Amino acid sequence: MRNSPVLAGIAGLILFFSACGSEQGSALVTVKNDFNNPEMDFQPPWTICQSSYLGVEFGKIDLGQLSEEKEVSPGLDYVLMVAAWDDPSCAPEHCLPIASKNEEEVVDGQQREIDINLPNHQGPCPPEGVPPIPQQQYERILQLWPDYNFKPYDQRTENPQCQH
Repeated sequence: MRNSPVLAGIAGLILFFSACGSEQGSALVTVKNDFNNPEMDFQPPWTICQSSYLGVEFGKIDLGQLSEEKEVSPGLDYVLMVAAWDDPSCAPEHCLPIASKNEEEVVDGQQREIDINLPNHQGPCPPEGVPPIPQQQYERILQLWPDYNFKPYDQRTENPQCQH
């Protein structure tokens, strides 16, 4: 078995994946509350009360504002949020769990702004044209922010804000 190309390929893959796992890297991310984007047909008055991306908390983001820039490990994830409709004070009865519609990706060394707006969000009781939030993202939001006492996934449309 002299210099088998298959063995050489396997050895190369092992070295490649070993190197990939040993360097975590980092990226710099900001999240923008872009719900008031004038290029959209409709500008929902959502205040982002809580936000998290790749396990890093980004906090409250007022309409039209950017979060602080945060360092995250490179990866692929949804932006998870609690948002209040037309209530910058974020009263719990005006809040709903929402997430970005797209899985957002950052790579090592990247500096990125993630815009959250009408086309890039999903929620528990969406209007026509907005996809419903998948159960996995909904459950993650419930774990991150239990103090909001959101209803279980199978009752998500019964959350108080869905009734307005």
